Amino acid sequence: MLEVNIIRDMRVFEDSYIPPTLPVRQDIADMLAMRFYRRIMRGASSADLTLVYGNLGRVGIGKTTIVRYAARKAVEVARRKGYNTDYVYVNLFDGPTIHEVINRILTQLNPKIAWRGVSLSDKIQALADTLYMNNMRLIVILDEIQTLFKRPGSDADKLYTLIRLHELAPHRVESGVGADYVLIASNEMILSYLRERLPMIESQISYILRLDPYRSAELYKILLQRAELGLYPGTWDDSLLATIADFYGIDSPVAKRPEGSARMAIVALRTAAEIAESEGQHRITGRHVSMALGMATPASLDRRILENLSKHELLLLLAIAQLTMEKDDFSTTGEVRKLYEELAKEHGEKPRGHSQFNEYIKKLSALDLIIARPSSKGVRGRTTLMRIAPEIPADLLRSEIMLILEGARG
Repeated sequence: MLEVNIIRDMRVFEDSYIPPTLPVRQDIADMLAMRFYRRIMRGASSADLTLVYGNLGRVGIGKTTIVRYAARKAVEVARRKGYNTDYVYVNLFDGPTIHEVINRILTQLNPKIAWRGVSLSDKIQALADTLYMNNMRLIVILDEIQTLFKRPGSDADKLYTLIRLHELAPHRVESGVGADYVLIASNEMILSYLRERLPMIESQISYILRLDPYRSAELYKILLQRAELGLYPGTWDDSLLATIADFYGIDSPVAKRPEGSARMAIVALRTAAEIAESEGQHRITGRHVSMALGMATPASLDRRILENLSKHELLLLLAIAQLTMEKDDFSTTGEVRKLYEELAKEHGEKPRGHSQFNEYIKKLSALDLIIARPSSKGVRGRTTLMRIAPEIPADLLRSEIMLILEGARG
């Protein structure tokens, strides 16, 4: 029988999960929530447009989470004040037509009615009537909006018809009912799309928010919250979260192409937990994290690279692998040097001098087998800190090195 003893709540690791608070960028979300709330309170007759896009076109940098969190918060506060309001979320990643977009909005408001076969104008009128009859102000979030413009035969031009929804409500100026819109796009190209295809929409955008990829420190805070909410206590260590955060942060000192993606980092944590559970373990270890990161990094360990290393390079790599296994963390140059010398003597070799030792470190780092970086202020004296690259399981690497060394002996 399979036992679940690490993951307490899988929903916490899903893309659609919106946390109760935001561990980073809370100020940005609060500002958006205030904008939405003021629109609800004022009962403005025209539609308000907010545009949110990501810098560098990266995924998982918080665009959707921040907007949905802000909309939820604004709606909750407004409802407590007696206002009838709600928000709907539609992801356009699968390339829906405007007909399908409005279908999804209507279905979220009233799932009992089937809207297939109804004309576009009748659907928009039905939406306007629904808001008017219920005296409702709606926040419409359209995610991945750029797909409307990229799809061949796109009817993106009809988006303006949806945004002019307030004009269809009876006594629209006095009623204040209608909808405000948040357009979420992957990158700044959305500005060009709107300018070329729908300049009338671009001119109505009252606020533009650009989000940058997450830094490692920010990802650590996000992972810490998800671990506390989604994992059982005592099944994880802060150092493992830091390893994942360092790997994915846009300022990563270890990744070849840092992403700054919270989505990738959260998936890595969940995968590490699932691997540990599948092994019947009660805690996540550095090996589980390395395996999870390795799944996202194809060909993270190539035996041919190891076979082309010299014996002393292999012995040094073996020393770093063993220390990484023991500590699940970085080791100092002194610690690595000491173990390397012991291993060299065990294999009948005279340890190389410091200059050659340092050249080996540079080569192993250039091959992306290890991470080598200067020590921080917290370490006494100046040294280089080393560990096996996070995406390479240290125990697997150690086994491969031992096989090569034993083969060389034979």
